[in-house]
Amino acid sequence: MLDFIRKEADQRSKTLSPDENRDFIDAYLKKINESNGTNESFNLRTLMGNALNLFGAGTNTVRASIEWNLLYCARDPEGVQRKLQQEVDNIVGRERAPEWEDRHRMPYTMAFIWEMLRWRTPTPLGLIRTAERDTTMGGFHVPAGTVVLSNFWAVHHDPEVWEHPFDFDPTRFLNADHTVLLPKPAAFIPFSTGRRMCPGETLAIMEIFIYLTTLMQKFTVLPKEGETISMDIHEGITNIPLYSQELRFLPR
Repeated sequence: MLDFIRKEADQRSKTLSPDENRDFIDAYLKKINESNGTNESFNLRTLMGNALNLFGAGTNTVRASIEWNLLYCARDPEGVQRKLQQEVDNIVGRERAPEWEDRHRMPYTMAFIWEMLRWRTPTPLGLIRTAERDTTMGGFHVPAGTVVLSNFWAVHHDPEVWEHPFDFDPTRFLNADHTVLLPKPAAFIPFSTGRRMCPGETLAIMEIFIYLTTLMQKFTVLPKEGETISMDIHEGITNIPLYSQELRFLPR
């Protein structure tokens, strides 16, 4: 991947336009050129590192989340999947493509997406941080340089915060009659929290929403004939399904 990014940067540097930025790489290369390589924040090494981070954060977690969504739909076609399809039919219909703005009138779909991000947290421990200085937290001394990990999985499965946290239940994010999406709870942090939370949260949820609603509009998702769906987890930096499973997409 680094070789690909390096080649792309080399090609872009030869065709830069002073009046237009085609994308992130163009803008970054211009910053490098402006400083003649003297700015530590803008050099080829940091460009490749940032581009690699964008690729990883923008593909792995979204892909894993979409995969979990489709597996659960195939696992429960007459329940959860039917509700998703009905909401798509009622709000979007069959004639046009789903749009991001549709989310405001599709509370169950958004609750389903949120619940999957909670139940199968894509990045269970987030990114590695370090303590900048000596500090105290919860009565414990934390020296400068200590590696810090945020356990999002533990927060998302804390029984003091969530009722029946190991059950998948999109309605926990809805009002009593399931017609309104409730405000996002403080303990819902699949993209971290605070000033250093993931800047791509909205983009990631938008991608999941468009992908899911488009598939629900066009297809019914089922397991491979004669097989059942497993929601077991292969734990790692990104939580992905433990098993590779084939799905059937039947046109509606």
